[in-house]
Amino acid sequence: MRILTRFIMFRFLGNFWLLFALLFVFAVSIDVLIQWEVFVDAATRLLTAAGGTGRAGFLPTLKLVVEFHSPRVFQFYQYMMPLVALGAMGFTASAMLRHREFVALLAAGISMQKITWPFLLGMLVLCGLQLANQEVMLPRLATRLLMEHSELVTGVSASWALPLAPDASGTLIHAARFDPATQSLVGIYAIVREGGAVRARIEAPRGTWSAERGGWVLEKGVESTTARPGDSPTSARARVIERRPAEFLKTDLDPTTLSLRRNMLQAHMLSLRQIGELLEAGTFDQSALRRIAVGRFSSLAIALLVLVISLPFFAMREPRPILGQAVLCAGIGLPLLLTAMIFIALPVGAVTPTVGVLMPVIALLPIAAWRFATIKT
Repeated sequence: MRILTRFIMFRFLGNFWLLFALLFVFAVSIDVLIQWEVFVDAATRLLTAAGGTGRAGFLPTLKLVVEFHSPRVFQFYQYMMPLVALGAMGFTASAMLRHREFVALLAAGISMQKITWPFLLGMLVLCGLQLANQEVMLPRLATRLLMEHSELVTGVSASWALPLAPDASGTLIHAARFDPATQSLVGIYAIVREGGAVRARIEAPRGTWSAERGGWVLEKGVESTTARPGDSPTSARARVIERRPAEFLKTDLDPTTLSLRRNMLQAHMLSLRQIGELLEAGTFDQSALRRIAVGRFSSLAIALLVLVISLPFFAMREPRPILGQAVLCAGIGLPLLLTAMIFIALPVGAVTPTVGVLMPVIALLPIAAWRFATIKT
């Protein structure tokens, strides 16, 4: 039985990686065809910066394409693993059904439930790789994965203006530009408040983040204190009674939090440890973070349950038309998978984030148990 388990599981995993590679190459090819001129222009600018002349050739452009898309294989695995696993199961099981391997195994005295176990073990292996990918690889590659085609030359995300943003203490911080490459703010203007009333304002042409001190180290910063706590720092500048140098602005609005507030996609690339730190800091949407953390495990459970629901379409005693079974599997398995994943991503106002994310798992669990128990053997 161990030989049979390894044989079926390795065939399933082999089909998974083959299908995954084909889909990834296809997706990259479409992007390269659409953005080829952008890649060529970026490669030409890099060549010019290095002292070269003329238009970049095929090999420098291809090197830039590989550098841009190679980290995205981990992001592609994060999104496509459940769907590709369902397809790999269909290809593997349909081949066994077509070649009458299920009939031979049943004739050898092996129950159909035992024959399906290698698929579940293979899916558990893929789920383990998914957890390692989300906890180790994606957090390290988050900056590169958020890059746009227009940022190919710099290699980092472009800077952007920071609108007036409150931190946990109530301080409002505005900046003309935030540069994620240097983790610095340009044109800082902060309003320090106590109990909702304005206590002071801080202005600085530039500030750099210091993780050790937990705030922004200011260059030529100036703190102005108003005459009364209720005075406005913008409309009552004549009432300022004290101006003194400000070298540091303590706040929990770190570069990670600023990037998350601009692009929610980065939150899905954080590790559980980083999500826990953000939850403790309280600088980001708490319900969204909890939904992402619990949904990380809920999505894996859904992928496994949908695989169990789809297996009986091929695990049968007597041969049937493969095309009809494949259509049934795709017509039921794909809508279940996509609906459950969408349900995880969208908040449900009537329930807590944790319960809302687990609801698809609770709904699919009895269906999967019924489908597995009714496999004829």
